[in-house]
Amino acid sequence: MPQVIANIVAFCEARLVEIAERFTDELRNRYANYTAMDRAVLLQAVTTSLKTLIHAIGTGDLKPFLDHARSIGKARASSGFMAADMFGALNELRRVAWNLIEDFNREHQTVTVNHVRRLEDIIHAFGQELLTSFSVMYRDVQLQSNDQAAQIAAQQQTIRELSTPILPLYEGILVVPLVGVIDSFRAGQIMERLLTAIAERQSDIVIIDITGVPVIDTAVANYLLQAARAAQLIGAQVILVGIGPEIAQTLVQLGVDLSGIQVGATLQTGIELAFQRTGHEIRPLHR
Repeated sequence: MPQVIANIVAFCEARLVEIAERFTDELRNRYANYTAMDRAVLLQAVTTSLKTLIHAIGTGDLKPFLDHARSIGKARASSGFMAADMFGALNELRRVAWNLIEDFNREHQTVTVNHVRRLEDIIHAFGQELLTSFSVMYRDVQLQSNDQAAQIAAQQQTIRELSTPILPLYEGILVVPLVGVIDSFRAGQIMERLLTAIAERQSDIVIIDITGVPVIDTAVANYLLQAARAAQLIGAQVILVGIGPEIAQTLVQLGVDLSGIQVGATLQTGIELAFQRTGHEIRPLHR
């Protein structure tokens, strides 16, 4: 190792701990994502960056330094860092390195253009590896995130469909058993699925069973009425069943107008009404 290079390495190693501490605090003060990191973890990463940089300066062996760059790029992308964070950290590393060289040269006056070029080539190679690995991992994370979002959306759609089954009871008759809380989004979906099912099956009667709906408020009542009227517009009659005492009282207090909608106490009553309308009847099975 040339003597000047050896002196630069010794100079940097003597100041490594102090510089790493300042470098770490500077990152934490300037960038929110670094602020959120555990300081000890960040300090260890910064220290490794400086140690492998010094090793590269002294030996010309860039492999540990570049391996560390790739590792850091992947880790930061996986942790949700942005490209601006990487550029900021890279610029901070370059500033620290140049400050060390300038401080050394003020004492020794032995730094040449070749030494400067050597340092800049090393930093440039580190930056390329850091940003490339960050970009590749960031893209992979985003693709994975999009896949997960698509899977979640598909699962939610399946759950919504299962929570709003539309059952063909008999030719021309559909049953819609509603269970659970109905919000505005779900109510809109119920209407959409109901109208689609009516059109596809050319149904004449729809029985909406709200036995499993714990609460009916003004919004839910309006949605049910809208669904019933929309069904009527495309030629289907609606029978609303499962109105318990509490819900009946609520509907009265809300002044909900159920005229035009036939009401039954239970699903069985609704089925009987539907069969009467279609000219069918339920008879006991003779043995």
